[in-house]
Amino acid sequence: MNYPTISLDVWKQVGEGGNGATYINAKEPDVLLKVSRLADGTEQAMSKEFFASRAVYELGIPTPEMKQLVKVGEDFGIICQLIKGKVSFARLSNQEPERIDERAAQMAQLTRQLHTTVVPASPYLPSMKELMLEALAQTQMLGGKKLQQVTEFVQSLPDADTLLHGDLQMGNLIMSDNRPYWIDLGRASHGIPMFDLGHFYLFCNIFSKKQRVQDIAHMTDKQMVQFWKSFAVAYAGEGNLDAFEAECKRFAALDVVLLGHIQTLNWHERLFLGLLAKSLFK
Repeated sequence: MNYPTISLDVWKQVGEGGNGATYINAKEPDVLLKVSRLADGTEQAMSKEFFASRAVYELGIPTPEMKQLVKVGEDFGIICQLIKGKVSFARLSNQEPERIDERAAQMAQLTRQLHTTVVPASPYLPSMKELMLEALAQTQMLGGKKLQQVTEFVQSLPDADTLLHGDLQMGNLIMSDNRPYWIDLGRASHGIPMFDLGHFYLFCNIFSKKQRVQDIAHMTDKQMVQFWKSFAVAYAGEGNLDAFEAECKRFAALDVVLLGHIQTLNWHERLFLGLLAKSLFK
């Protein structure tokens, strides 16, 4: 596919994340350029994010409108609607730590709303259950009885048409003029909400110990753990919080396997993630 080619000469970098950077252009004040810096699969990754985000937008979920896929040198990018004056829940939590519990409860409410959205059949919002089974069929992180146990668990899960963010965490929820928006929907899909919650548990309670994650989230590990605890209480309601967290851990193990499937990792990272998946799934 041929993409319009643009130069960064007239663009100013305004942000950076784990997989790329964002830019603005004074001549085009209403759009944002997001450039992927993934080691491989950049075209596929950005195309998936573009069409998945557009599908979510068309469902009426507040998220920036996708405009165009572009080529930037050897990289690929997306031009989308610029949400002016935005600030993420992560930065808000770091700037006002006394309001972490309040922000977490607000995010829990918005996540519940997300998880009540029905996804019609769409090639851009695939089944997370099917994606997980595909990852398990190819993983080298698990083997033998453990792999069989985890695979049978996923096979037993109900099919669901619930919208999933796919990368649920406080950095992917932003505010502008007191209005929330979901961003970074490249892994959006459908399935039972626990897939999202397991990913969020993993991010806040385990990956939060890594300095790189803290830098990306603009939060300390203690702030992320506190955010999770308050989020879990608000999301789970009056239910058994211990049972809720135990189930989140099982799905966190699944997310580890999926992460190893969709990203290029060195053997140290694969070893760590494999051990982590085994320890989380009891």
